[in-house]
Amino acid sequence: MKKLLINSFGASAIITALYLALFYPLILINRFDWFDLLLVTLSISPGIFIMVLIYFLDEYNKEPLWLLAIAFIFGAMNLHLDVDILEFLFSYINVENNFIRVGEEALSVSITEELLKFLVVILILYPNKNFDEPFDGIVYAVFVGMGFATAENLAFVMQGSASLAILRMLSAVPAHFVFAVIMGYYLGKAKTENKKKFTYLFLSLLIPIIFHAFYDYFLFLENIPGIWIGGFVTLLVAFFIAKNSIIEHLKASPFKKKK
Repeated sequence: MKKLLINSFGASAIITALYLALFYPLILINRFDWFDLLLVTLSISPGIFIMVLIYFLDEYNKEPLWLLAIAFIFGAMNLHLDVDILEFLFSYINVENNFIRVGEEALSVSITEELLKFLVVILILYPNKNFDEPFDGIVYAVFVGMGFATAENLAFVMQGSASLAILRMLSAVPAHFVFAVIMGYYLGKAKTENKKKFTYLFLSLLIPIIFHAFYDYFLFLENIPGIWIGGFVTLLVAFFIAKNSIIEHLKASPFKKKK
């Protein structure tokens, strides 16, 4: 495990550095300054680390990089649709009761974001022949989720500060990660098990929406001191479920015995 983490940190550092090299010309032409580059680093590095870690965990039959790149790109592109859809939905939320209004907003966000990520996996990645073992569901869902989370991070952080970048690094990115793992867990079971296929597909969307909604609800209730703790408790519970999901699917790989 220690070697895995070291390799993941090293690989993600290299990828982040290459990514930042693309932004460096913006400093030369005075469109960016060094603080902006720091914000970009804080925005993209958590997602890159998580993707590298998941890629290294998939030791028995790794997914092709070109397909993972497609997953990441389409996940990032989802942000544009997400903003437009939520802007439309929020325009119809006019409830005076703060608890109900926040609940509707949290549910709107969770349904929209998880549905968009689900559609990328189910329409583009799920039918692909490379999706051939349970853990692949987690791999593809995480890459889609990290594409979305990275794009969202850049959008938020470039309008905020380093403190916002650090806060999102410790909360929003891990949240997208664990929700994606849970979604991928059920997608993996749906793909590789003939029984209860549609039940697993339904759960792959429903369970992440529920966790996401509760997580956002506690964080959106800013007028109640300490209520944000509920969001982190929700995240912690989802983390342990995600951890067990990863372990279960790694053990279930049909390629394990062949290696």
